[in-house]
Amino acid sequence: MKNAILYIIVSFLVLSLHAQKPLAKAKPLEDYYLNFWQQNLDTLCRYAKISRRNSKPLPTAKGVVIPTKNYQEFMGQLNIDMPLHYDARVGEILSYYISDGKKTAFALGYSNSLENKFTKELKKQNLPLCLKYLPLALTAMNDKAIGATGAAGLWQLRYSTARREGLDIDSYVDERRNIDKSTVAALKEIKQLYRLYQDWNLALGAYACGPSNVNKTIRRMDNQRDYYDLYPDLPAFGRDIVPALLAAAILSQNHKDFGIKIPSVDFNIAVDTLEVSQRLHFVQLNKVLHINIDTLRFLNPQYKHDIVPAVNQVYTILLPKGKLNEFNALEDSIYHFQDSLLFELKRPMILPPPSKTRRFARYEPERIPDGSALVYYHIKSGDNLGFVATWYDVKSSQIEDWNNVYDPRRLQIGKRLKIYVPEEKEAYYKKVDKMSFAAKQKREGKTVSNNSASHKVKKLIPLGKNWFYHTVRQGESPYLIAKKYPGVSADDILRWNKITNPRNIRAGQKLKIKKQ
Repeated sequence: MKNAILYIIVSFLVLSLHAQKPLAKAKPLEDYYLNFWQQNLDTLCRYAKISRRNSKPLPTAKGVVIPTKNYQEFMGQLNIDMPLHYDARVGEILSYYISDGKKTAFALGYSNSLENKFTKELKKQNLPLCLKYLPLALTAMNDKAIGATGAAGLWQLRYSTARREGLDIDSYVDERRNIDKSTVAALKEIKQLYRLYQDWNLALGAYACGPSNVNKTIRRMDNQRDYYDLYPDLPAFGRDIVPALLAAAILSQNHKDFGIKIPSVDFNIAVDTLEVSQRLHFVQLNKVLHINIDTLRFLNPQYKHDIVPAVNQVYTILLPKGKLNEFNALEDSIYHFQDSLLFELKRPMILPPPSKTRRFARYEPERIPDGSALVYYHIKSGDNLGFVATWYDVKSSQIEDWNNVYDPRRLQIGKRLKIYVPEEKEAYYKKVDKMSFAAKQKREGKTVSNNSASHKVKKLIPLGKNWFYHTVRQGESPYLIAKKYPGVSADDILRWNKITNPRNIRAGQKLKIKKQ
């Protein structure tokens, strides 16, 4: 009895002491999207020399950012052609956009200046016009933006996607920053992803997070395909693309209601296009032609170090209207101005980093993970890199880098791919190469119909005596094929086979050729 009374007294004292000690506050999680957007907005405004005077800084994007308002009333009058739904996250992002109206107005003005360019390409590719707000949502219109995974430019194109679409990326040039080329490449990728998922939200999620991450999340969620259910398990660096797109659309169409006045800045500079066949530095244009360096950087964001590296190939550069004639007249003087000083440095001149506190991640080739075993997979008819990556639980970009694949759409049937898997699962993954397509899909929890379009071998239609089939080899283009047959042109091959885009030709494909 005494022991029981003593236990009660001690327990009461312990509880009293704990009651007097305040509970430690949980450390708020960093909001990746809002921080990334803020840094890009600050960078954009710094390059444009937008004054910080009379402009309150955006609040820190940690924990509870700012009181979130409900903007759902704007959905009824919103002009969008995609199935986007309003939720609390949309309200939080939109509140953040309008918390510093002066800077946001500048990004919005830049977005509006490019609207016609975006709309024209969207109509050309038959895509929803609502996607014109995506650059504003992704990067606050900062064409120098670099994401956590190395995605770059207004459209946050991944390295593998850009290379697949033919964009140049090296130490001096990154065409993901070129507005025209990146827009075409990004919209082609989004269109391809929509064909794969047949859902706009999933397509956008795959664009920002990577298809492999979306597929893995779908499998973990028992094949759940509703984006809003998958959202919490998607990577933080890309999952906000859908709510951010809706928030950007509401902002763009209702900015006056939020007290945001777009500044009277003319972003559309009249330009001339110059082809350059020698190394050229922006400083040379600045000193000889008196063109502002910031203007050159704005017009030519793809040149990372202010250098046009025209040594073995021709590059193009945009100059303000009227400067082309001056360049032609003073060409020798421009090329020779301080050339020994500007080009014989040990390291290229580079711009200061966008932020003193954070360095954005840059693309690094995929390394072989520690504790990995090497297995091989042979490409079969109907395969694509997305399927293979899913079967081995790796990223498509990893397979591309491990095998030096620059265009996955032209993988030759029978090509052997190196794939690195965990050592403890080596035996499990070794079996994949010899399994049927249906068995591989079944292992992923998917069923395959007998008339599956992706792996159904089409019977060749018998041709007349004046026709024959040519089997496309890896690396062949219509031009190279036409050179093998006298009297045949690349246009003939495209017309005979009803091909509108030469990039769609794949290794192993049969093309009709007419005897000449």
